[in-house]
Amino acid sequence: MFSFFTTAVPGETTPAMLEEVLQDVSTLNWYIVPLFVMVMYFLASEIKKKNYNVVFGVFAFWLADVFNETWNAMVYATTGQPVWGTTAAGNSALQILVGYNIEISLMFFVLGLAACKTIPASPDNEGKSFWDGNKNWKKDKRNMYYMAGVPSKSLSTENRKIKRKAILGRLVPVFVGSVAAVVIEILLNACNVLTWEKSWWQPTRPLVLFIIGYCPFFLSAYIIHDLPRKRQLIGLGIMVTIVATLLIVAGSLGMLGPQIPKGFPHMAG
Repeated sequence: MFSFFTTAVPGETTPAMLEEVLQDVSTLNWYIVPLFVMVMYFLASEIKKKNYNVVFGVFAFWLADVFNETWNAMVYATTGQPVWGTTAAGNSALQILVGYNIEISLMFFVLGLAACKTIPASPDNEGKSFWDGNKNWKKDKRNMYYMAGVPSKSLSTENRKIKRKAILGRLVPVFVGSVAAVVIEILLNACNVLTWEKSWWQPTRPLVLFIIGYCPFFLSAYIIHDLPRKRQLIGLGIMVTIVATLLIVAGSLGMLGPQIPKGFPHMAG
């Protein structure tokens, strides 16, 4: 129906196509500046309102994506073929890694914000001071950890219902958000601005995208969001350490940048 709406065939994208604008700062465009400022505005607004649970959830969401993008680059460096990639066809202002650009990075900040802003939360979950965040996490009827550690048989019928509702208040958004994200990614692939290079990472196997691609993002955000402040910071610290270590190791081994010599001829698929 539309000439541009054609699904890319796995393995047909050449390394030259994947690296055509990889880490090329000459592609930078001014439009990325207002996008960055808007993301900073959204975060600043949440900080001003002292919605630290949301802010920390956003960073957990974003870090989960950076982790995925890093191991994807490592797969490309070791096998010559990433699981997914982006090419010059996407007209990115900056392609950071083989399957990751600046627009994707900013998008996941905003998506993480939307994910954390739309879940049910108690009005007083932040408390009065910074360290009060989710202070009553195991007694908060809207917190996923409500009555955590208490055996189900020891709970009253009413408390079991409350606990079930609290957990579903997180699992349902995980499911809905992940399904919506997979649908959008399939459309991007169909438009050939996001390529899928493995036979097992395709529209015909959406469950793989759902489980590996997006569920971890939403789950990470909600797990961090609902923890008490000290545990939030510890959890985020662990995530930052893992991601930073992976980036340092991969970067020192030359796995994050171009893998083919400059001037390598562009090849059609």
